Amino acid sequence: MLYQRPHRPGPSAIAKPYRFRRLGGFVDVAPALAELDALPAEAWLPSQWKWHLGTRFLILRGGPSGVAPGSALTAGGGVDAPALASLPALRALLDEAFPEPAALAWVGLSPAGSRIHFHVDNTAHWDAHHRVHLPLRTSPGARLCVDAAFLHLPAGTLWAFNNSRPHGALNTGPDRLHLMVDLPATPAVEAWIAAGEDVAGAPDPAARQALCRNPLDALQPDDLKGDLLVRLLDQ
Repeated sequence: MLYQRPHRPGPSAIAKPYRFRRLGGFVDVAPALAELDALPAEAWLPSQWKWHLGTRFLILRGGPSGVAPGSALTAGGGVDAPALASLPALRALLDEAFPEPAALAWVGLSPAGSRIHFHVDNTAHWDAHHRVHLPLRTSPGARLCVDAAFLHLPAGTLWAFNNSRPHGALNTGPDRLHLMVDLPATPAVEAWIAAGEDVAGAPDPAARQALCRNPLDALQPDDLKGDLLVRLLDQ
């Protein structure tokens, strides 16, 4: 069950004929991790989306920033966040690790014991781009799910991930860090993704049931500050 407003993809939506697709290449993530580990705790924003409550994120590239924290992630792409100026290794990944520079990019921090409840990414920009995950720090207890299939993605590997299908995540290990980027559907990107290898994942009915719950059941007192609750209820 999805606790989400219905979403109908528009004419710019692209085909994503995969759940998890292992892409070519392997990335040395140590330089990026060194930069992230040096950041102060306040650099990480608490999630502004109800499905991700309890996780944190760092925007690297997005659209123009609005009033609400994190609004750059829903406003298009191509605008470097101020934080990226002091993160040269991460900037190099965004510009050089993929067939095209990343249009949208952020690092997601999923603490031990966190969940991302089932949802579908529901903006025109997300519909029109391929989502790619690069795990930076992870453990076997950190798994993503698309539909009913769960899969752990090892650090340094690259994956096309179908964010247009119901998806979520579960982390029973230590803190997990993933770099997530959106890539435009150019011929070079499409060829790279087409050359990848689909990985099925495995069912886990108990874990799936946990991700199907109403994410607002996990609201904490800090989530009720300011206008965040209004945004959560409107999602």
